[in-house]
Amino acid sequence: MSRYRFAQLLAAILLLMLTAPIVRHFGPELRSKFAGTVITVSLTAMFLSAVFAVSKRRKTTIIALSLAGPALALHVLWLASDRLEFEFAGNSLKVLFLGYVVIVILGHLFTVDRVTFDTICASLCAYLLIAVLWAVGYSLLYEFIPGSFAFAHADPNRQGSMHFGGDDAGYAIYYSLVTMTTLGYGDIVPTSPAARMSAAVQAFVGQLYLAVLVARLVAMHIMHSHADKTGRSDDR
Repeated sequence: MSRYRFAQLLAAILLLMLTAPIVRHFGPELRSKFAGTVITVSLTAMFLSAVFAVSKRRKTTIIALSLAGPALALHVLWLASDRLEFEFAGNSLKVLFLGYVVIVILGHLFTVDRVTFDTICASLCAYLLIAVLWAVGYSLLYEFIPGSFAFAHADPNRQGSMHFGGDDAGYAIYYSLVTMTTLGYGDIVPTSPAARMSAAVQAFVGQLYLAVLVARLVAMHIMHSHADKTGRSDDR
């Protein structure tokens, strides 16, 4: 299992991203009862997979658990009480946890000397976790600066919101991914200065990630492929 720890994390991230929009299609009764639970289960699976992925050293495991545990506990308290202070504290810890995991994964990617299947999964995990991190950040902005985002084409039966963790989590994740890939559909628009700057920085980070890290992995793969071919030719 430890050999494919990043593949497991990637599966957990994709599960969360697939679950978030699906719960929006629950009926009103089902959504009010189970949407939060379904998202919480997916989020917990992703957090536990992230802790496992970075748990090669005891220190990183302790730090990851000390951030993930309280973040999930506050998330559950927020769903149970609907109190904004729990949502703010929980989202703040989620940002710290996700940021820490991304830093650990990037450190791993810049120290590996061979490109393997799990290395590719790790690079995808870091990219998608940055998107989730920004989604949580947008949720924090939505809480603190009302009207930071305008929804041009939200659900006609319900106003869209950026609350990450509830049945509206799909909006935050969707907007984050669209911004990071610079698609910019315009159906959700940042309106406050803080939201606009956050979106601009995310778009820059997304392009920088592809330009630097993916290019490094491709170059490393070509270099080792050439070295392997040269070694085989010398053996002959």
